[in-house]
Amino acid sequence: WMFQDKFRARIAFPEYLSVGFNVLYSAWHILFVLGFDRDIKDEIAVTRPALYKVGPSRQLFNSKLFARWMFFGVVQGSIAWAIPFAMIGTYDYDKTQPGQFWVCSTAAFTAINVIVWVKLMLYCESPLALTTIVPTVGAFLCYIMALACLGYTPPGKSFQPSMWHVPGDVFGKTENLVAIAAASAAALLLDVVVLLLSFFVWPSELSRAKRGR
Repeated sequence: WMFQDKFRARIAFPEYLSVGFNVLYSAWHILFVLGFDRDIKDEIAVTRPALYKVGPSRQLFNSKLFARWMFFGVVQGSIAWAIPFAMIGTYDYDKTQPGQFWVCSTAAFTAINVIVWVKLMLYCESPLALTTIVPTVGAFLCYIMALACLGYTPPGKSFQPSMWHVPGDVFGKTENLVAIAAASAAALLLDVVVLLLSFFVWPSELSRAKRGR
């Protein structure tokens, strides 16, 4: 957006919506998902000492892996903004009034959150467990509550007038939902490809153990 807006220092997302991202929508539930995540049974783990080599050999955190995370973050963040803007966006910008720009902005921000939620489920070892699903649904509900407060309550209107009734516009029109789904799917395709390659082409010791090899 900064390039599109010629660096005029205008925000892309409603500040009172985005301020909750690091706490309410994308952080607290990770503690529960990863804290209760399970990969293989203890009886199998103790018979495969090679499983523990990934830590000392720095396979789980190194410069190449960190560079890939940063690259994915830039690419996926760009996709999450670019696709909704190409499909439903506009350059008509007014922070004091709701409008199509803020509909597009909220759709893009929703796609970012969807990417974070699904990405966590893709990479955790037990994506279908209740300890994964329940906290993720909780994060989703926190996001919905934030949208409702900003879009349909007097305090929300006073704090963020550009969000008044915008959530209903975002989720009430098919083209907006398609934009969210397209952006999320396109961004997550990178992770799906990496995970498939990691599992079938370059399997880790943990993947081999889970497949009984």
